[in-house]
Amino acid sequence: MKSTRGFGARSGQRWILEVFRELSGRLNTRVGRVVLGGLLCFSFMVSAQASQRPDFDALRALPVQDGGRIKPFDTFAQESLRLIYGATVYKPEPGPDGQARPKKSAIEIVMTWILAPSIWDDQRIIKVEHTGLKRALRLVEDKNGNDKIDADEDRKLYTPAELMSNSRLPLVFQELAAKREAKEKLDPYFQAVQTLENQLGLFQGIRSGQVPRVVPPKEGTTWRTLADLDGELRAKFVDLTRAFINELPQEKGAAEPAPNVKRLTEAVSEFTALARAENPTAYNHDRDIAVELHFNSLHPFRIAWIIFLLGAILIAFAMNTERRWPYLAGWACVLVAFVVHTYGFGLRSYLTGRPPVSNMYETVIWVAWGAIFFAMIFEAFMKNRFMLLSGAIVAVISMIVADSAPAVLDSSLQPLEPVLRSTLWLTIHVLTITISYAALFLAWMLGLFGLYFIFRGLPANSAKVREITQSAYRAIQVGVVLLAAGIILGGVWADYSWGRFWGWDPKETWALIALLGYIALLHARLAGLVREFGMLAGSVVSASLVIMAWYGVNFVLGAGLHSYGFGAGGVEYVSAAIGLQLIWVTYVAYVHRARLQAAESGSGPDSTPAPGKAQNQ
Repeated sequence: MKSTRGFGARSGQRWILEVFRELSGRLNTRVGRVVLGGLLCFSFMVSAQASQRPDFDALRALPVQDGGRIKPFDTFAQESLRLIYGATVYKPEPGPDGQARPKKSAIEIVMTWILAPSIWDDQRIIKVEHTGLKRALRLVEDKNGNDKIDADEDRKLYTPAELMSNSRLPLVFQELAAKREAKEKLDPYFQAVQTLENQLGLFQGIRSGQVPRVVPPKEGTTWRTLADLDGELRAKFVDLTRAFINELPQEKGAAEPAPNVKRLTEAVSEFTALARAENPTAYNHDRDIAVELHFNSLHPFRIAWIIFLLGAILIAFAMNTERRWPYLAGWACVLVAFVVHTYGFGLRSYLTGRPPVSNMYETVIWVAWGAIFFAMIFEAFMKNRFMLLSGAIVAVISMIVADSAPAVLDSSLQPLEPVLRSTLWLTIHVLTITISYAALFLAWMLGLFGLYFIFRGLPANSAKVREITQSAYRAIQVGVVLLAAGIILGGVWADYSWGRFWGWDPKETWALIALLGYIALLHARLAGLVREFGMLAGSVVSASLVIMAWYGVNFVLGAGLHSYGFGAGGVEYVSAAIGLQLIWVTYVAYVHRARLQAAESGSGPDSTPAPGKAQNQ
């Protein structure tokens, strides 16, 4: 019988060390060893932070069944707290003396939900942000139905008791059920209602012991819940809970814990040994659990965007100095971040058993990877520093959005939808069409750079602007080829999955619109209808087509056969970003046109244009 003693972050470190030894043996170059050494340092540094309380490691590694897969209790706790509370760390309200209290981990909070749920009934832990929903539940109205003018109007956190006792809650849920039965698209209000339903359902499931499932059955695939435990299994879990309480940080002045209570690591080891004996085959997930704990503690994508940002700063600095070291340092940062990024993809692919591009979060991370990949290739051949700088900025923006908007972009590891279980077509079609977005967003950032220099007064036919324009042109060429290939492969996949090659589904239609928009821009460039300024402006404006095909169809329209990619949230931010972008392009076009007219008329401070300036549009 296999013991889980000491299993957790340290076990993950041992497994990672074995992988690094194998890779370092294959990469005999000095650069390869330096990169791997840097990654190993990051791995142990972050894992060490997660291991500052070693007695919690075994509990973090406790296997549970939730969401259609086996995961460590650490993942379940973080996902649950993120859904209900809106963050993976709980920040208690200040004490009676006004002093801030220490933050609590998701493990501590979810375990106390299981052990003593009643103490949470009057704690503000359920996040409700949608103003319309708060008004429907009369959470922002006084007894006379008037809007409150005190601080409660800005509240985002509510107690389970005040929500569950709300007389209007059943009516709101009935309206949601009617919408579902009619198969109507849920607007932001009903999406908020659905989220609240999930929050309350999960909290009630945890407090009643129905979630998560902790012991495999002797036969079948559905694990037993805490409420279903009996006999020795129940007794061992009670021992585990006692040990957990004993390990909790004690408040000042509290009595010392009883010395005869078992340590948490030993208690978890005994419980898992008994659970494993129920069905050793179903409980054989030690390696996967170790890898997922390592992935949770490392946060590879967060580390990657921080290093990408440092690389972008160094490259931007290199453009304003004759020294070569900032440029080389920027390259080194980008390479290290790219390897960390790729390593994160490898971990996520291993855990899911598929390419990590099945939801919006994963495609955003994939686009960031593709932008850097193309930027490094272009930079190596074209020697244009704006390529690498633009790729790094696109990667930073994409990964910050993915990292800071968990309510919109779900980062949890979820099983594939049935339509996506043709792994071959998922890999070929989705990877191809989404990486085309990376090349097109690279051209978008180059377009913004070019417009900025024109706005600052640099002639549109100057060497720098022409260089940026040519780079954007090349990036669009690559993006168009990949986008066209992705659409064709998508048609093949549609024929395989749905029995027709093309059906004017909104996703298909907007992908085609985006392709035609970029093809029109390329043809206009070849025909001489647009030159430097037109090409740069087109690179920026055409990106709105990609956003619509990528984000708008799933999060705004919410219609079509691609329902597995539907989501909610962020519409106001995306709309504002597109609006500001169009305003910027329009304003720069106005300034540029005014300068050209002034140059042609021989008036104004720019009355002596550079050769060819007046002819360049």
